[in-house]
Amino acid sequence: MHVLRDYAIITLGVLTLLATSAAVYGILTINTQIQAKPEQVKIPDYTAELDSLKSQVDSINSQIGSMSNILTTLDTVKNNVADINGKLTDLESKSNTTQQPVSSPPSTTPPTSLAIILDKSIYLQTDAVQITAIGANPQKIVDVELLDNTGFVVLHKTTWSDSTGKVLYTMQLSSALPAGNYQVKVISDQQSSLQSLSIMTPNSTTSTTASHNIFTAQTDKTVYNNGDFIQVLGAGPANTSITGVLTSPTGKTYSTATTIQSDGSYVMFFSPSQPYETGNWSIIVTNLGQTKSLSINVGSGISSTSSYTFTAQTDKGIYNRGNLIQVSGTGQPSTTVSGIFTSPSGQTHTVTTTTNSDGTYALFFSISQSYETGNWVISVTNLSQSMTLSIYVQS
Repeated sequence: MHVLRDYAIITLGVLTLLATSAAVYGILTINTQIQAKPEQVKIPDYTAELDSLKSQVDSINSQIGSMSNILTTLDTVKNNVADINGKLTDLESKSNTTQQPVSSPPSTTPPTSLAIILDKSIYLQTDAVQITAIGANPQKIVDVELLDNTGFVVLHKTTWSDSTGKVLYTMQLSSALPAGNYQVKVISDQQSSLQSLSIMTPNSTTSTTASHNIFTAQTDKTVYNNGDFIQVLGAGPANTSITGVLTSPTGKTYSTATTIQSDGSYVMFFSPSQPYETGNWSIIVTNLGQTKSLSINVGSGISSTSSYTFTAQTDKGIYNRGNLIQVSGTGQPSTTVSGIFTSPSGQTHTVTTTTNSDGTYALFFSISQSYETGNWVISVTNLSQSMTLSIYVQS
C-alpha cells in the first residue's frame, strides 16, 4: 500500500512538473522572440491558453491532494483493521484459556476395590443367595448378575448401594437352573467383582437339605503340651451355630461355641485349666444335629528323642467327584503313615506312604466318578497315634 501511494505521488508530481515547465518554457520563448525583434509587433493574446493551463494544473494539484487524502484514509483503515485483528486475536486467546478445564490435583485417597461376600458357597435350586458387596460407588445403581460356567448371564437384577458403598441383595434362584458351577457378578460403574458358587439338585440318597449336610471337623494337631491352645476347624452351613465339648481323661468337660462364617468355615478354641491332664482327650463337635468325634493326646511337655508330633489335615473340606484328596502333616521320620477313607455307606479305601527324613508326608486319594456323595471319614495313623478327619464329596 505504501509503495502504491509513493508511486502515485511521484507520478503526479512529475506530470505537474512537466506541465509547469512546458508553460514556463513557452512564455520565455515568446518573450525572447519579442525582445529580439527591433520593430514592434502585435503580441498574440495567450490569456485563455494560460488560464486553461492554470486550470489544468490546479486540477492536477487537487487530484494529488484528493489522492493523498484517499491514501491517508486507506492508511487509517488499515491501521484500524490491524488493531481490530489484534483485539480479536487477544479475545480468542482468552476464550481458549477460559474453556480449558482446570486440572484438579490427583486424589490422595486410594480407590476401594469392589468385593463380594456370599452367605455360603453351595445352594439348592430353590435357595436364595444372600449377597453382600463392599466398595461400590455410594448411592449409585448396582447391577447384580448370575453367570453360568460359560459366562452367560442367566439372571440380571439391579439395586442401589448405600451411602457407604455397601450393597445388600437377596437373589432368588430358580428350579429351572441346572446344577453346576456359577458366579455372582456385581457391577458398580467401571468396577466389577466375581464370586463363585455351586447349585445342587435335591438328591434322594441324601438329605433334602443337601447343602446343609456339609459338616467337617478336625484339630490342628493330635498331640498337645500343657498351655497349648486346642484348635478345631472345619466347614458347615453358613451362619449356623456350632458347639464343641472337650473331655479330659478324668471326665472333666470344657465347652465352647461359635457361629460358622458366611463362607462356610469355622474355628473353635479350647483352653482348659492348667495344668492339663496328660493322656487321651475326646472332643465332640455338633452342628444341626450332626456330630463329629475327635481325639487328641496331651503330653507332659518333656521332650525326648522318642517323642514326636503327629498331625494330619486335608487340603480342603469339600470335594467333587473326580477330585484328588490330599492329606498332609508330620509324623515320626521314615515311618509308615496309613489313611483309611470310609464312604457314607461304609466302604473303605486304604492308602499308605512313608514320612520323609524331616517327618513330613502326603497321602493322595482319587475320588472316582462312581463314588458316593456325602460325608466321608478319613482315619490317619502313624505308629501308635491316629487322627480322624471328615470331608464332604459332592457330584
